[in-house]
Amino acid sequence: MIIFHLFRPCLFLFSLFLLFLCWGSFLNAFAYRILRNKSLLTRSACPHCSRTISWYDLIPVLSFFILSGKCRACNKKISWLYPIIELSTAFIFLLITIKIPPHYWLAYFVLASALIINTRTDLEEMVIPRITSLFLIPIGLLSAACSLLPITFTQSIVGAFFGYGILWITAFVFKKVTGKDGLGEGDFELLALIGSFTGIAGVLHTLFIGSLIGSIIGITLIITKKYSRNSKLPFGPLLAIGTIFYLCFPHLLKLL
Repeated sequence: MIIFHLFRPCLFLFSLFLLFLCWGSFLNAFAYRILRNKSLLTRSACPHCSRTISWYDLIPVLSFFILSGKCRACNKKISWLYPIIELSTAFIFLLITIKIPPHYWLAYFVLASALIINTRTDLEEMVIPRITSLFLIPIGLLSAACSLLPITFTQSIVGAFFGYGILWITAFVFKKVTGKDGLGEGDFELLALIGSFTGIAGVLHTLFIGSLIGSIIGITLIITKKYSRNSKLPFGPLLAIGTIFYLCFPHLLKLL
């Protein structure tokens, strides 16, 4: 009986993990198609040979490894972004489920989904679509107004403007000093979205964590000679990591 009571919550979490893996697969498809202006209603096809992919080759993560990361039809390589995004989605959503009160789940699931899509597009093409950043800000404002977020409507508005403004000012000063573009407008809009869901405190902590991780990665890549000082590092994924860290581990921020 004791074993059953211990096993039941584990089974529930594992079921959620599988469900979130499937959601990650959908977000993968959404990100891929939005970059290429393709409809979400069409069946998945190989980007190399355009052959329709069978359902048994679309099982999240598992199909990728069964096929050794290659298309069954043409044997061309499949991007590692697919299993990475699927697994990241499952772990992030599971973290939110465990660490955050249930009445905030819906709003944060929307935010997390947007962050994952923008991470995929930024890693692949250095693009952050407005449809999954700027255009979702009203959802953050509405969620705050309906008490679906732990911030007020005013804090949500201020957070959105602050998120956009702080990166815009940073990019403006960087451009004036160096004559080069340091950040893209998509980064401003993504941080504005984050601000609408987390307020000013979320923006500041997200920026701090994202910049810290980015500095570590950048220095490591330069030392290993995989990047030069003039190379660009996608900032969207770093903002996503910073946001999830802020939402799920706020107590750890007090130690930094």
